[in-house]
Amino acid sequence: MKKILTILFLFFLISCETVPVSDRKQLILLPDSYINKQSAKAYQQFLSKANVISKSNSQNQELQTIAKNIEDAIHQYFILENKEDPTKKINWEVNLVKEDQVNAWAMPGGKITFYTKILEIAQNEDGIAAIMAHEMAHVIGRHGNERMSQALLLDVATSVAQTATGTTLQGSTKTAYNLLRTYGIFLPFGRKQEAESDYLGLIFMTIAGYDPNETIKLWERMAAHAKEKGGSPPEFMSTHPSSENRIENFKKWIPEVKEKYSPYQHNYFFLKN
Repeated sequence: MKKILTILFLFFLISCETVPVSDRKQLILLPDSYINKQSAKAYQQFLSKANVISKSNSQNQELQTIAKNIEDAIHQYFILENKEDPTKKINWEVNLVKEDQVNAWAMPGGKITFYTKILEIAQNEDGIAAIMAHEMAHVIGRHGNERMSQALLLDVATSVAQTATGTTLQGSTKTAYNLLRTYGIFLPFGRKQEAESDYLGLIFMTIAGYDPNETIKLWERMAAHAKEKGGSPPEFMSTHPSSENRIENFKKWIPEVKEKYSPYQHNYFFLKN
């Protein structure tokens, strides 16, 4: 058993890669090409059953414009930082779906969905840009691949342990395992990814010329919405840091980000579409 654990630990070490924008170490077990292909397939299946809003819809047109502006800002970011741009291979796709949930989400390969309800909380283009930049940051940070790799490693380790001990997870033990997998081991990783996306998203929206101060107002509205619903957080907030922690982070980050990345203070300003 000790030998098996040593092998798993070495496998973990050689599978660690670096987030292309923050230099944080992350576990990546699966090729991006494979993940992106599977993601695109799953996304098309989702769209085939979803109530997708037409591209001619004014709300959707605004969404597409903001997405393009953030995409351009991301390219500008990598130029400013003199880093290789990993987004050149990303085929971004943004869809608006009629759904009474305050949610937006991203899949590997640049597949992003906004639910119409979240636009009510976003309220304006700066609020939408904050959410859009956050979701795009998840894609650039390869967070989807990272989470799947974490789950895969846990599954492999569990299978090895079962084989070595001749046991299987049953009853309350299996329930505890599922809870641990969902809320225990991986929650800190999820929170780190969310904070990373918050920070990078703040940079991207600032470069694009949107008001970074709107992030604070956005999360105040998120918190107010949750309070109105009896304290239950919207789906968009379910795995995220608390609104209070998030707001404090933004208050700390905004002066630094504005000083370094505001297009109004530097010569890389470009017009929004």
